[in-house]
Amino acid sequence: MANICTERGCTKARRARGLCSTHYNQRHQPNRRAARPTSCAVCGARVLRPTSSTRRPTCSTTCRRTLAFGPDVQRRGGYDWASDAVQRAIRAGAVVVEKFDRLTIFERDNWTCYLYGNRVDADASPFDPASPTVDRVIPLSQGGEHSTANARTACLHYNSAKQAKPLVTKGDKCSGTPSH
Repeated sequence: MANICTERGCTKARRARGLCSTHYNQRHQPNRRAARPTSCAVCGARVLRPTSSTRRPTCSTTCRRTLAFGPDVQRRGGYDWASDAVQRAIRAGAVVVEKFDRLTIFERDNWTCYLYGNRVDADASPFDPASPTVDRVIPLSQGGEHSTANARTACLHYNSAKQAKPLVTKGDKCSGTPSH
């Protein structure tokens, strides 16, 4: 018992000053990963970003697109998700590639995350966990198609958590209450 964290109820191994690493960091380094104000890499607007982030900070999707595709993207008529998704699917090796607009998928699925049944927020920032994304039921990396038949609406939070794993049955869903 001597090598256990001294914090009440914690059974993790002791690391420093009688505490486990989690309780040590909470007590002695509370601002270790706190978001700090910085400037958008494109327009200079103030944004809050974690200090450990390796991505250049941006304030909006417009600035993120400009950073990713260059300043010319706005003059060419803006970013076209459907064309970009087709190109990404081809690069990923998809055999069946159908061009479709993600708004079609969102409306077909009634703006509801197919993974948990939550409503996605149509007005959310693309960085918001509740923002809508298109997920492929069978991932491209597993031989899935880029088609409306394989595409579903998912919130960013659960789509990111699912990663490239196929969802076969309801039993595969994670249990618990969604956090958004």
